[in-house]
Amino acid sequence: MIPDRYQQPIWKNPVIVKEVRTRMRGFRAVLLLTAHLVVLALVVGLVYLFIRSSLTTIGNLEERRNFGKTAFGLIVWMELVMISFVAPAVTSGAISVERERQTFDLLRVTLLPARALVWGKYISGLVFIFLLLFTSLPLQGPAFLIGGVQVQEILLATLMLAVTAIGFCALGMLLSSLIPRTLVSATLAYAVTIFLVFGIPIIVVIIGTLLGTIIQGNLSDQISPLTQGLLISVGWLVISFTPLASMVGTEIILLDQHNLFLAEIPLSNGAKIFLPSPWLPYVFFYLLFSLAAIWLSIQLVKRKEN
Repeated sequence: MIPDRYQQPIWKNPVIVKEVRTRMRGFRAVLLLTAHLVVLALVVGLVYLFIRSSLTTIGNLEERRNFGKTAFGLIVWMELVMISFVAPAVTSGAISVERERQTFDLLRVTLLPARALVWGKYISGLVFIFLLLFTSLPLQGPAFLIGGVQVQEILLATLMLAVTAIGFCALGMLLSSLIPRTLVSATLAYAVTIFLVFGIPIIVVIIGTLLGTIIQGNLSDQISPLTQGLLISVGWLVISFTPLASMVGTEIILLDQHNLFLAEIPLSNGAKIFLPSPWLPYVFFYLLFSLAAIWLSIQLVKRKEN
């Protein structure tokens, strides 16, 4: 077995060069990029036309802020949906498709180590997702010009979307290294991402509504402040691990409390607890998960060659 000592700059990784060139030279990438930007541009244009037709007065700043936030929220939500469906697709077949084409053994007998192979496949897919993400940033400009959206909101939303892409691509890479069939790994990757993006927020809303009714209702006196704080902390932790819920929670804290890093939560006895803004644990968890998933993928690829 060839020792794992192949060292080179990451931008000279032959897997990255080959995958990026192959993907970008194809018609599918151009079509996807064009369709993504056209849809976002249509949304921005329709929102702008709606603003022009709905403003009672041209100088009504409150209505302009509301419409600006609506346009910004729609764009961020559509980008999140795009990442949720495209990110698993570009990496969930990265390793498994090589096995199905019977080219995996050819890759492993070269001087390319497992580390370079996995990172090359992962980064090449992530580059395409970042291309989709950052080419859509100019479309957030009208929302900023209309009003109601701050620069820090745009930067924070971009950071969370980028971290989401990093995490979902790592998930697809892990499943592709673990499962030999591309169809199975892709299906499982989509199931996990859809559950994280849409499933958990729905469950959180249902449970949060029930707990809020209990805490603020007649039973609030029977629940100790310690129990309330524990329930809030658990719910906060769940919210911080899901993309949509963490974005909404961060935005609410930023608007209501004007704090980007800490949230102040009151209890029924008048006490307050301080929790980190959801984007902080979200970024930390997804980056940590991504590193762990890539490391495990490398170990799985190494194991296949033994």
